[in-house]
Amino acid sequence: MDATGPVEHLIAALAAATGAGTEVVLRLLLAGTALGAAGLAGLLLARHWRPRVAAARQREQDLETLWQAMDSHAMIAIADGGGRITHVNDTFLRETGFPRADLVGRAGPPVLPAEGGDPEAMRTALAEGRIWRGETRLRRRDGSTLWAQTTMVALRDAQGRVERTISLGTDITEGTLRLAEAQGRALLDRLRDEVYVVDAADLRLVYLNRSAREALGWGAEGYAGRHLADTVAEFDAAEFQARVAPLVSGEAGALTYESLHRGRPVEISLQPDRGHDGRLRFVGVVRDITGRKQAEAARGQFVATVSHELRAPLTSVMGGLKLVTSGALGPLEDKPAALLQVALRNVDRVVLLINDLLDLEKLDAGKMDMPMEPIDLGELVQEAAAVNGDYARALGVRIRAEGPGRPVVVPANRDRMIQVMTNLLSNAAKFSRPGGAVDVALSDAGSAAQITVRDYGTGIPKEAQARLFERFAQAGGGGDPRRRGSGLGLSIAKAIVEQHGGAIGFESQEGQGTTFRIELPKRRLELLGAA
Repeated sequence: MDATGPVEHLIAALAAATGAGTEVVLRLLLAGTALGAAGLAGLLLARHWRPRVAAARQREQDLETLWQAMDSHAMIAIADGGGRITHVNDTFLRETGFPRADLVGRAGPPVLPAEGGDPEAMRTALAEGRIWRGETRLRRRDGSTLWAQTTMVALRDAQGRVERTISLGTDITEGTLRLAEAQGRALLDRLRDEVYVVDAADLRLVYLNRSAREALGWGAEGYAGRHLADTVAEFDAAEFQARVAPLVSGEAGALTYESLHRGRPVEISLQPDRGHDGRLRFVGVVRDITGRKQAEAARGQFVATVSHELRAPLTSVMGGLKLVTSGALGPLEDKPAALLQVALRNVDRVVLLINDLLDLEKLDAGKMDMPMEPIDLGELVQEAAAVNGDYARALGVRIRAEGPGRPVVVPANRDRMIQVMTNLLSNAAKFSRPGGAVDVALSDAGSAAQITVRDYGTGIPKEAQARLFERFAQAGGGGDPRRRGSGLGLSIAKAIVEQHGGAIGFESQEGQGTTFRIELPKRRLELLGAA
């Protein structure tokens, strides 16, 4: 206990409420010294004081009894006018798990309003001398949350300043949790998607909604005491923990991925959540995407069929146009020649669009042929610069390539990486100003290689940056026909780089240019060599 015990606080409270005379009488009675008895002998014998002293004694006994009852039942915390805790009772320590030394003398309120409560309203009520009542939350020593129904009152001195604050709380954690869980479960049971709530520490099932229970054939409480592994055949706990590590560390707020769940394609969304008890949980929503996959397959088949049917006749048309415009069939007048050139360019654009669509469908279906072999990226960068040099020069732009001066070898597919580099270099040339340059550089970052393609042109508008890698997204360019494209190139480039286990990103400022960065891992070379 601290130096000023509970009885002292109550004496001060009574003095503030009834006057200083009461405090004097109570302190003398409690002191029990000879001086106090002698000084009060006459008063005690006087008829005028005898009833008052008897009443004071009874009041003191009643207060002691009341205090003992409250002390054994409620959590009591007292703070001084500056908010520093001066006393907590044994019940407070028992419920929170803290030793007294960790709390007494600590600055700050011993309790806070519950979620949805208003801390400012609490402070205002206490400053004005009013009693505040409401739900509060405390953090136990083990990190869990304790909910309490709390009454707080501020005692003020003669000048009206807050001298101390007393709070009395009753643990309502169990009831609060039951109510919150009941409300949450009633809501989740209405969802058609399967919902799994799992304790993050041991992967024990905390809750399954009706859809999940019906899918598993379990009753209302059939998940009690069971593990997440009981819901999925061949569950790999280590793989799951590795997947959710970013959620535990806070690096990610949610994870979404596709998987097979009991023989059907599903989309799984995982989010971390702390329950009212403070324990970390994973909330998983499993959505059946069989219909979506069927629609995607049908769409892919349609696009592939149409693209194949169109590509053959368009290739013939383009061959014929090239033959005519080359003069092989005789000289052409200027106007017909110009019209044929326009037709040839547009046929060429349609053929490129069809090829891009076919590439996307192959990537989506995982059918794009992409055998890997050790590739020197220095040679690949020089080849890509040479292949795109004539196109850039036609736009009045130079391509400048540089590397580390030594081989940088990664496992890659040469043709597909040339396709990626061609997309980036042609885009950089299109969006450069005549007389400008495009710099392509290669660097060795140890476990990975990095390729950068930088232009000094118009840059990408801010409103277009967030969607740049989406299909059919355009980076701008106004009405300049040189800068029009299908809007599929970057989407394909991103997919190819990710198939290599790498990543692609960019930085851009309007009016100053754009830099694209590709990172490719140098791993698995020994496996490729062994194969």
